[in-house]
Amino acid sequence: MAARLRSDILRGAYEPGTRLLQNEIAERFETSTTPVREALRQLVAEGLLDGDPHRGVQVHPATMDELEQLYEIRMALEPLVAAATVRNADPQDLAKARAMTEAMKAEPDPARWVALNGEFHRLLAEAARRPRLARILENLRNLSALYVATSIHEAPQRVQAGNAEHDQLLDAIERGDIATAEQVTRDHLEHTLELGKLFLRGR
Repeated sequence: MAARLRSDILRGAYEPGTRLLQNEIAERFETSTTPVREALRQLVAEGLLDGDPHRGVQVHPATMDELEQLYEIRMALEPLVAAATVRNADPQDLAKARAMTEAMKAEPDPARWVALNGEFHRLLAEAARRPRLARILENLRNLSALYVATSIHEAPQRVQAGNAEHDQLLDAIERGDIATAEQVTRDHLEHTLELGKLFLRGR
């Protein structure tokens, strides 16, 4: 249930600020309200939805201030993960990450691509063997998913560019090239940030 709702949100099926009602969603998916309630709770935790005791659950609005803050923090922390991944990843870790990049190249659904993108970065963070840092970044990536999806809708060619950057990052990790892995990570985040800014300015 959470995956289906997440996909709808990332596809833009709901406008920012849209109130999501449990009964309506349950009717749409032909289920009880219990799994809907759990799905909404999960998506609130991820940051895609906002929960308010008076207004209920609403689709989280994208803002320039939040976008800049998220990517400011990520650009400080993600290179640390990239460097640790170079030092600590084993062949099995890299094989999983490489398989994920191939799945992303074959994925035609932008919303599904965004989900795979998050999974790819999660795999690399786990391979870094820095669990506290990985947990912090997982939260930031969840919050960033809406902006990644926005950049894809704004510029579909970003998918191909993102795939190429993932390949460059993995190549650097496999070579043991920390400096390049860190720089590719910064560039990758910067490109998404700039596209997100273009969209928000043009709304």
